[in-house]
Amino acid sequence: MIGFRNPVFLSLLIAVALTVSSADDDYDYSEEDKKPSCDPAICRLPDCRCFGSQPDILLDQRPQFVMVTFDDAMTVANVETYKQIVRKGRFQKDVKVTFFVCHEYNDYSITQSFYSEGHEIAVHTISHESNTDLWRYGTAERWKRETVGMRTMLSTYAGIPKEELGGHRAPFLQTAGDVTFEVLKKEGFFYDSSMPSRNYMDLPIWPYTLDYGYAQDCQIEPCPNGRFEGLWEVPMIQYHRSSKEGDFYCSMLDACTPQPKTASDTKDYLMKNFLRHYRSNKAPFPVFLHEAWLREKERLDGFMQFLDEVLQKPDVFAATVRDVVEYVRNPVAYHSFRPRGRSEPRPCKKIETCSYKEPLRIMRSCSSCPEFYPWVGTPLGKVPPRDFPN
Repeated sequence: MIGFRNPVFLSLLIAVALTVSSADDDYDYSEEDKKPSCDPAICRLPDCRCFGSQPDILLDQRPQFVMVTFDDAMTVANVETYKQIVRKGRFQKDVKVTFFVCHEYNDYSITQSFYSEGHEIAVHTISHESNTDLWRYGTAERWKRETVGMRTMLSTYAGIPKEELGGHRAPFLQTAGDVTFEVLKKEGFFYDSSMPSRNYMDLPIWPYTLDYGYAQDCQIEPCPNGRFEGLWEVPMIQYHRSSKEGDFYCSMLDACTPQPKTASDTKDYLMKNFLRHYRSNKAPFPVFLHEAWLREKERLDGFMQFLDEVLQKPDVFAATVRDVVEYVRNPVAYHSFRPRGRSEPRPCKKIETCSYKEPLRIMRSCSSCPEFYPWVGTPLGKVPPRDFPN
């Protein structure tokens, strides 16, 4: 379903709108010199890491992580693409993916099955409301209901332990600055990955904590000004794409124009951006996108060819965002890297299909059907949803 309220369509629309040509680059980078000071002697791993730090591992011994993430609901429409990418034996190494999940149309039985196979499930809010002003100017209460509520839904209907639901990405990458990050910190989230960076592309930045504040360039205002002890930021290092129209930058892989049309162009687009990381400081390479971009067969083929080639390198791993942050907390040489252990999900013994008339929705769940359709403010469905969009 493609329409104004479709999250994938809107995410792409806004991401494209944020794509910037180098010819029109009027961002004031002078503000980037005013970073809070961080003392590495005080800010020490595993729970604090200064902005700009690199792992204390020789460069040729560092792993190069490829972080594949997909945003929005997991449904029967996109699950087959996911299965192709993560199928065991498809590549020289297993591919582990992070899914930033929102509620509308999400099939919680699919979510549970991917978590059971070792992939990460993270929070992308309940409503994924299309009006970005509602996120930019959202109150702490709204952000709490959207993020904590989504975590509750994933735990309840997909059987995933709450402690494993530590990641967050804001809809359309639009936060409310300190308001959002105060909620994430207070409610026990482990990391955020909503903040694009174009100023730190040539020497990409590794994940860092916000103990000394937000230190990268501010691409989508407002950005946080406060300090949030122990909360990790996983920067969204932007992509670069050249064409006869100029140079373009984008925060999501699927937002740069012109869109690649062939497998070779897709692979080349990915590889050029990957090598910028691999040949500099090996900062984690982001492959952040929406599944709809891969429904073009040529693009999917090029995507798979890219993964096939880079995963043949002994020091390259396709890991979840959570595993990357855990690595940064305790860095080792690449040959010693192992994904973290984690809590097992509650078994999905029976898949329930829950039908509702007001609003007209169907929800598939690994737990019994709630009386009312779960929504913002009522994640357990104990009372009818309010302010539900038509």
